[in-house]
Amino acid sequence: MALTVEEIARLVGGVVTGDPATEITGVNGIQEAGPGDLCFARGPKYHPMLLDCRASAALVSEPVEGISPATILVARPEQAFVMVLHLFESRKAHVPPAGADPSASVSPEAVLGAGVHVGPRAVVEAGARLDDGVVVHAGVYVGRNCRIGAGTVLYPNAVLREESVVGKGCIIHSGACIGSDGFGFVPVEGAWRKIPQVGTVEIGDDVEIGSNTAIDRATFGVTRIGSGTKIDNLVQIGHNVRIGEHCVIAGTAGIAGSAVIGNHVRIGASAGVAGHITIGDGASIGARSGVMKSVPAGAVVSGFPATDHEAQKRIMVGVTRLPELLKRLRRAEDRLAALEEKGE
Repeated sequence: MALTVEEIARLVGGVVTGDPATEITGVNGIQEAGPGDLCFARGPKYHPMLLDCRASAALVSEPVEGISPATILVARPEQAFVMVLHLFESRKAHVPPAGADPSASVSPEAVLGAGVHVGPRAVVEAGARLDDGVVVHAGVYVGRNCRIGAGTVLYPNAVLREESVVGKGCIIHSGACIGSDGFGFVPVEGAWRKIPQVGTVEIGDDVEIGSNTAIDRATFGVTRIGSGTKIDNLVQIGHNVRIGEHCVIAGTAGIAGSAVIGNHVRIGASAGVAGHITIGDGASIGARSGVMKSVPAGAVVSGFPATDHEAQKRIMVGVTRLPELLKRLRRAEDRLAALEEKGE
């Protein structure tokens, strides 16, 4: 596949500087790009890297002088680059053939829509419904009575436990487990007795779930992930959690049971959210934060326990000054002791 710089500029709404007839056959980063590639610079601080760049064209947000690649001036280069990347990748994407591999186990009571692919040694249990264009790669397990929306892809060895619901256009990466039992136990006569987890999981449309992420089924009712939410690898989401739409949750974060996360919330890597609290719409949680109480809409918090991010930065600056402050305190104490001795 090849597009001219002019064609790409029309696609992204940009303005060309240089040869508009230059052909682009691929996309890459500034440092990795070569002839025929399109790259992008996030902002002016990356422009010096374009001086040695071997790409044929670059997406930029401001004019750049003295570089060899043609440029396409756009307001948001990264967004434009993603648009072009999707275009190139969609042309190269491999679409698995419709039907079930001979080694797959598909219940005769399962319902498969048009164009569904079930890969080697995958299992689809009775009552499961896979809508048109669903791709179930090798080793995937789809439990009884699960529902999977059109165009969703489950990568090798993902697990969808019984009764779980996944919307349209989702991506479930390898090793993810949706609908595992919630962590519920009650002490009985000095031992822990398991609380049966009889609820389900419902995942909206256009959700992406990273490798080895676990989303527990509800004790009762539903654990819910809203449409458009993106979840990284190794994330733990407890039973009865409700996550809104278009949230972003980075790797190794953990959300305890019955927490409620609003829409457009950002949760940084390794952050922990306590159970039974609410994170308001548009809030941001810094990496490695410990969120012990509810966070209002739009707030930015970090640290442990999580507090206002600006206050947390001042605290961290103060902490770095503690050794020097302790030295000054000891010197002051010594001077005070000397004065007291003289006074005696």
